[in-house]
Amino acid sequence: MTKSNGEGKSIDVVEIFRIALKRKWLIIAPLILVTAVAYGTSFVLDPIYESSTIVWIDKPHNVSRELINIIGSEGSPRMSNDDRRRQLQALQNELTSQLYLCNLIRDLNLDKDFELTRQAAKMREDNPDQSLEELKFHLLLEKLRSQIQVSFVGADQIRIVVESKDPVKSRDMVTRLAEILEQEKSRYELEKILDNQSFADLQLQRTQLEYQLALDSLTSAQSALAKLQLPGSISSRENLREIQSDIDKTQLEIADFRNELSGIATNLAGFDLSDARLKYTDTLVELRADIDSQIATFAAMMEKYAWDQRNVINVNIRLNDNIHLLEQTLAAAVDAQFASYQTNQRQLLQRYFVVKENLDILNSKVSELGQSQNKMDERINLVPKLQTQIAELERRVSDARRYRDAFRSEESTVEILSERAKDRTKYQVIEPARLPLAPSWPDKKKIIIMGFLLGLVIGGGSVFLIEIMDKSFKRVDDVEEFLGLPVLATIPKIDKLPRNR
Repeated sequence: MTKSNGEGKSIDVVEIFRIALKRKWLIIAPLILVTAVAYGTSFVLDPIYESSTIVWIDKPHNVSRELINIIGSEGSPRMSNDDRRRQLQALQNELTSQLYLCNLIRDLNLDKDFELTRQAAKMREDNPDQSLEELKFHLLLEKLRSQIQVSFVGADQIRIVVESKDPVKSRDMVTRLAEILEQEKSRYELEKILDNQSFADLQLQRTQLEYQLALDSLTSAQSALAKLQLPGSISSRENLREIQSDIDKTQLEIADFRNELSGIATNLAGFDLSDARLKYTDTLVELRADIDSQIATFAAMMEKYAWDQRNVINVNIRLNDNIHLLEQTLAAAVDAQFASYQTNQRQLLQRYFVVKENLDILNSKVSELGQSQNKMDERINLVPKLQTQIAELERRVSDARRYRDAFRSEESTVEILSERAKDRTKYQVIEPARLPLAPSWPDKKKIIIMGFLLGLVIGGGSVFLIEIMDKSFKRVDDVEEFLGLPVLATIPKIDKLPRNR
């Protein structure tokens, strides 16, 4: 049976088998020897015992549910392989840190070892500046770090493995290491919770202040809007139209009185009475003051009430009555002060002073109504702005209340967690360490298999080297290739001929 190679030459499998059979002792001898040496070595190597424990990693929430709802979902994102590898490396570094290993050495008296002291004393020859204890501690740290391994065995479970030549020591070391892990994590969690409590107290004060400021601003804006808004049955724009209508009507009356006053002034000039002056009595002054007050009251009421409401009508009636009374009082004053004048002259003077006083009253009324009109315009424009501002302030108050309540709940949650942290830890042992009954190293089966494979490789390599170095002719093709002539006949080797005889 042959196989063709890439250059056209064939590989004779039977020939290979024949060579292996021919030099079988070159294969069998190393195979037996190396396997026997490997097996014997397995008894010479120092046994290594391995003990382990499984620790469950809890994931408690250190914030209140209200705060979680505000800042986002409480679900933790799925960790990638890189994240898990980094977390595992962090745990490995933590467990092999000086803090953990110093506690482990102190609690188990691992530094009380004669061999360790001897190695440290030998190292001191090259490091005279360091004390023996420092060198022992350095050696022990390096040794322990090589003996401790951490691995994930589940989504939230880790396995801590410790190797040692002493099975009891390996169990005690892994047990104590898990206890140190729980203690340190409990202390760290408690410090973290206390930090959260300080943060929650500070944030509660700040959010309480923000809530109160927002609430005060909202109350002020609502109060301002309440002052601006009219009762539901009254329309601000309707009142504005009524005020404008009253102003237009009053301005027409002013125009009529001005025309009349101009004609009266012309007639008075004919009587040479243009410079006539009337002395106002206390009664006239009081009446005019009442009229001005009623005009201001009327204009102010037009901002809040419909023009046809009873209280507005009453004010208007009293205003008109006082104006008539003022006209009568003016006429009486003219008769008293100009008694020596003719009747037609006194009547002309009476009308002159009445028209002039009415013009002054109407101008005052237009001024007051104009001010009310401006206030109504400002109110109409300001109300939507206030309503928008109130809506925004209500949102701010609602958000501030939510944050305040969340941090108030956070304060209570932190107090509860701080009490729980004294009794529990984030890391809990779910499978305690056990005393190993058999060493994990050396593994005799693996060593024998490795010795067998190594012996096979050595034997096969020896046969290959010998065949390469053997320059004798083994095939007819080799002779033909060497001589360049064809072989006519071959004489077979007869090994069994003497036996047949």
